[in-house]
Amino acid sequence: MAQQTIDHDWLAELCQRTDDILWAGYRYSQGASDAPWPRVLFPLKGHEPRVGEHEARVAFIAALLADPAGAPWAFAAEAPTRLSYRFAGRAAGPRAHRALTDLALYRDDPDTPALAVEFKSGGRSGRSEQDENIRKDMAKVLAEQPAALWFHLVRDASETTLQGLLRTLDTAISQLSNPYKLAAYLASGKTYEPRAKQIAFHVCLLSAGAMVSVHRVLDYVPGKPKDEFFTLDTTFGGEAAATGSEATGSEATGADAAGGEAAPGGAAAVAIADGQGWSVYRTSA
Repeated sequence: MAQQTIDHDWLAELCQRTDDILWAGYRYSQGASDAPWPRVLFPLKGHEPRVGEHEARVAFIAALLADPAGAPWAFAAEAPTRLSYRFAGRAAGPRAHRALTDLALYRDDPDTPALAVEFKSGGRSGRSEQDENIRKDMAKVLAEQPAALWFHLVRDASETTLQGLLRTLDTAISQLSNPYKLAAYLASGKTYEPRAKQIAFHVCLLSAGAMVSVHRVLDYVPGKPKDEFFTLDTTFGGEAAATGSEATGSEATGADAAGGEAAPGGAAAVAIADGQGWSVYRTSA
């Protein structure tokens, strides 16, 4: 079947509605006095609410089901991949197995997903740009046929953890654009045909002072990594280097795009310079 195209404007808006659900749920979990009953709860893990890829996936599905434009789409959680992979750390050893896609979206063809969605969580310290968990999921994104969305949820991000995450993503996709390095994750003796595709990257920041997300679509060409795609000028607290933002949604209430002042409650806000190719979305709450 011919490759199905994705309306990336619609997908970006769907991600923003997902952000709104996550932000509302997080504010409720923090005991905000004006926070309404949320659609997605963050369950307690010890004394702190759990913030992870499970919550991101549930919020994304809730946003999709509430969207009239999402009616033609069917979805499957933990959908098996078309190819088999050799990922280290499996109990069965080095044998190849079909992997799982966090969420697959289908339209018209029940056998071929039009969009593969991978949900991840957590920032990266920046001490090492190698992260095997990210590399394994990135290998699936690049080797499989569908267009993809990488949705990354980060709680209490700092300048270090956000920039470390962006460098880690950059390193993973740059290295795996080499077909020989990508093939190391695939079943031996099997041929695969990675193709040019669009991969949307969405990073949602979840903290009292940084309710903001960034979104950008990569036109991926196998064997040709795109330099500086993940470069993003950010400032946490203090005076920002930015003079504005590519705000696609409502304005921030804790700090504007240029100011970077502390948000209510003392948490540092984030400022993001415009003109970098990333769409920026902020909560109105």
